[in-house]
Amino acid sequence: MRHLMILLVVACTPIASAAPAETGSGTTARFEHDMLVRMHMHENFGLVRAIEHLLVRGKLDDAKQLARGISQAPDEPGTSAWTIYATRVRDRAGAIANAATVDDAVHAVARLGAACAECHTATGATPDLAVAPTAPADSDALAARMMRHRWAADRLWEGLIVPSDDTWNAGLDVLAAAPLPASELGKTREPLARKLQRTADRARTTKPQDRAQVYGDMLATCAACHTQAR
Repeated sequence: MRHLMILLVVACTPIASAAPAETGSGTTARFEHDMLVRMHMHENFGLVRAIEHLLVRGKLDDAKQLARGISQAPDEPGTSAWTIYATRVRDRAGAIANAATVDDAVHAVARLGAACAECHTATGATPDLAVAPTAPADSDALAARMMRHRWAADRLWEGLIVPSDDTWNAGLDVLAAAPLPASELGKTREPLARKLQRTADRARTTKPQDRAQVYGDMLATCAACHTQAR
């Protein structure tokens, strides 16, 4: 449980901020600390994404179990500039763990991402994320369109937590494209695809501080589609 908390809390540590010059053992200690934080941040990125992916597939109980471990972790010793954000992350993980529905949980995940963005903005930190791959080629095949949606969701998450306007808009460009017809999606999923398109269009003018809400709305639509019978 303590390990899970470390994974999430370090996402709000100013890993990319320039530190005051230090000498001797202080420089070594700072270097070793920053390297550990970077490693944990990458692990945390995967953990939160795993929670989101479980929710999109309707696996609420599994996602809540992961989130509960984060929310119940003990406070880390000492104090720092990001202590307030660590507390906020635990609280928002608790909202996921206590969610009664998938819709509630995905919106809580989005608010957790917003807490990361608040920390990054306040501390001047920039997450060290891998270079995004090129968007998958589009076609009228359902599998190809779903690959593009998965790519777009990754860009939206990165755009939310960094935060980054360019990355956020790259994801929206894909999701705002005309959806496949009902003949490909099925009569129950086609309206959800159109709802996702409309939400992506609306998200283009969303202020950065309001992105968590619209991201949660899109995740809720994705979850409804993935758990809907054709």
